Amino acid sequence: MRIIIGGGIVGTAIAYYLSAAGLKDIVLIEKEKLLGTAVTQYCSGGVRHQFTTEINCKFSIESMKTINLLAKEIDYKKYGYLILDMEEGVTEPRVKMQNRLGIKSKILSAAQIKERFPFLNTPGIKKGSFFEEDGVADPSSLLAYYEKRAKANGVRFLTGTTVLAMIKEEGKITGIKTDKGNFNSEVVILAAGVGSKELGSTIGLDIPIMHKRKYILVVESFNFDYPLIMEIPTGWYIKKEGSDALVGMSGKIEDKSFEKQSEASDETIEASINRIPDLEKSGIKKVLTSLSDETPDKHAIIDMPIPGLIIATGFSGHGFMHSPATGQIVASLVKGERPVIDISELKLNRQHIKETIAI
Repeated sequence: MRIIIGGGIVGTAIAYYLSAAGLKDIVLIEKEKLLGTAVTQYCSGGVRHQFTTEINCKFSIESMKTINLLAKEIDYKKYGYLILDMEEGVTEPRVKMQNRLGIKSKILSAAQIKERFPFLNTPGIKKGSFFEEDGVADPSSLLAYYEKRAKANGVRFLTGTTVLAMIKEEGKITGIKTDKGNFNSEVVILAAGVGSKELGSTIGLDIPIMHKRKYILVVESFNFDYPLIMEIPTGWYIKKEGSDALVGMSGKIEDKSFEKQSEASDETIEASINRIPDLEKSGIKKVLTSLSDETPDKHAIIDMPIPGLIIATGFSGHGFMHSPATGQIVASLVKGERPVIDISELKLNRQHIKETIAI
């Protein structure tokens, strides 16, 4: 039996790609009654090539092959993606690296940004980059696509089932303990997001997952045409959401279990009005908050640290857009084949990218 722990976008993608590769006897276990209710439902849906590290750019390039094919089904809209840099000297090397990989992002000066997007307040912005092929898609639709096809391929989904521990015997993972009994396994795939750290500890494995709270404000949109905009290094962003807009920002690291809270973040509101003064006139319709699973360097962990175990977690807010590549890679690992992307940088006990923060 191949067991997947976690029914978010990453775990469900893995279930689909395992089954599409012809593998059988696959079970996905999710503690909630519905898939994607912990983090995926709060995902902004941003799709971008413009990452700061080569490994994440490669994940985007590979994932975009699927996202483009499913554009209508997942409501993919190429609004473009504008990155605002608050620090000197970071834009040029990032865009140069992206261009080398075939990503045709362009550098914009602060003056060009103001001319093209006059509603933005540009003090503090040094430069920026823009790529018109980036945009937004619907995470729930992609999740539903994976689930429907995985089920058609014979994958079993056990929702409302809590995994209590993994079972390790003679140096190998041989199964899991749940609140509904034990399951033996050929391989366990840990894709439990914020729950991965706790489950890793049941077999003495230290998985460096931190819980970062994210605040999302649903506000009345303003009458400007705009792309998805993100500010580095604060992580502040704004995107279209129908006739409204979603405004979000990374919050504080929280060393506690996942809890949903509906409380406004003054910091998010202040940053939003500072960058787009017209938002002060917009009413806040709703405040959402969730936790994301983040690693210290904001790179995912994809590794086989123990026989019988594959880890695919810590996507640091990028799980939705990188789920197609991740699903394919994990399927290759299970089959003993070489992955489409070299994932040696994403090992659990990596050292060489500790100081390279992916944004």
